[in-house]
Order: sequence, then structure tokens, then C-alpha cells
Amino acid sequence: MQNVQSIRPARSDLAFRFGARRPLRPATPAMIDEVIRHADCAERLSGGRLQLRLSVAMAQDLVRQGRLEDADLRLCDLTVVWDEGQGQVILVRDDARLREASVRWAEWDALWDEASYAEAPAPRAALAA
Repeated sequence: MQNVQSIRPARSDLAFRFGARRPLRPATPAMIDEVIRHADCAERLSGGRLQLRLSVAMAQDLVRQGRLEDADLRLCDLTVVWDEGQGQVILVRDDARLREASVRWAEWDALWDEASYAEAPAPRAALAA
């Protein structure tokens, strides 16, 4: 390592490298209870567990009914794994970063849409001549 001028310490915070930030509003026990209460997407998992989510359409319906507030649309980012045998929450996953990333990368992904490579139709005037 004689030719090395300086060694910069590696940054231990990997989230910094990938631009990942925690959501502005972390999940609270009240939010988890709301997801369990209003979940309309349920998937059976092994070991007597149930994965619960609140869809955007259901959350918007609940907002229109006055049962949730506009800020509660954040509940759609949470996934709760519930153990029916023990009657307790096993895992809470917060997908807010995935939603933000999909919005951020939507324009980039649109560059590779097949429709963007389609040839433009010839003008009708050129066909008539």
C-alpha cells in the first residue's frame, strides 16, 4: 500500500449510500391498530399467521365516510403480520420508501417503454402523393 495517498474511512450507514430515508411519520401502535381494524387484504401465511394490509381504495372509502383522515392514507404503506394463535403482532413492515422510490423512478422507467420505440405513423399527405 505504498502508492496509497490516503485512506478514507468507509461510511457505515448504508442507507446514506442508497438515498434511503426513514419515513417522516414512523408507524405508531395506533396506526398498527387501524391497519388491523380496517384491513381488506389478508393473506394466510404458514404457522397460523395472517398478513394484513389496507388497500388504497379501501382507505379512500374510509376517508370519504369520515372514519379516517387524509393523513391516514399513510396506513396503506404498512403491512402487519398477525399471529392468530398468540393473538399478537409478529412483524410490521413499512413500505413508504418503496412508494417514494417508485414515484422517483417512474420517469426513468418510462424511457424503456416499448411504446416509446414505436415508429411514428407516416403523414397522410405523403401517402396520397
